[in-house]
Amino acid sequence: MGREKEFRLLGQWLDLIPKRLGKSRVLLGRRKSGKTAIVQRIFNRLWSENRNIIPFYFSIREKKIWYPEFAIEYYRAFASQYISFLERDERMVRNPLSLDKIREYGISKSPDILAEDVDMLLWNREREMHDSMWEIAYTAPERFWF
Repeated sequence: MGREKEFRLLGQWLDLIPKRLGKSRVLLGRRKSGKTAIVQRIFNRLWSENRNIIPFYFSIREKKIWYPEFAIEYYRAFASQYISFLERDERMVRNPLSLDKIREYGISKSPDILAEDVDMLLWNREREMHDSMWEIAYTAPERFWF
């Protein structure tokens, strides 16, 4: 299938998402086949159209990482991209905010859930409740709606 046809099909799929009709998709391909470029193009389209779909992109590096740190890294990426979308400031996409900055934003501008999530991440980390940390992180995208 050619790239233009792929992008046309992906565009149709993106148009179905706000209606909750777009089912999950998987991109499979060999290394260096352009999967990341496709995902970045989708992200850029959604971000620039500024509709009611908030794009989120997270790349998992090929290195060992401690589970709680992975949860925090994931949450920082999501919250930063969410705030970036709301504020229309693309810098936060490439440079995720610290947990302190995310919490500060949640308190000053809302949604309050940002501050609550950060507090709970840190509370769970202190108590070594790593599964709870991950649950907060991975459920964040589905808990944030317009």
